[in-house]
Amino acid sequence: MIAVGLKAVFGGVLVVAFSALSDVIQPKAFAGLFSAAPSVALASLTVTSLASGPEKAQVAATGMVAGAVGMVAYCTAAAFLVRRFGAVTGSMLAWVAWAIPALGLYWFWLS
Repeated sequence: MIAVGLKAVFGGVLVVAFSALSDVIQPKAFAGLFSAAPSVALASLTVTSLASGPEKAQVAATGMVAGAVGMVAYCTAAAFLVRRFGAVTGSMLAWVAWAIPALGLYWFWLS
């Protein structure tokens, strides 16, 4: 439970720090991108590395990279599928486009 609390606190601090930094960066459209996911991932990896060792952090980082590749596939598929099938059906179909590369890469790297 302490590790979860540390991840939450450290993640919150980094979200604020990245948000302050993104206020200076142009264009403003990137502010949310730089303040949310990278700061939470960095906090999670730091606490995991300190609490459980670098081996556990490496597995977590592998999952994060695989998930990010899957998210790109999801967004690409959703851009087409939502227009074609509507929001609910298109989003559900695009989830498959996330699962295949994300799970495939994660399995490939860890096997």
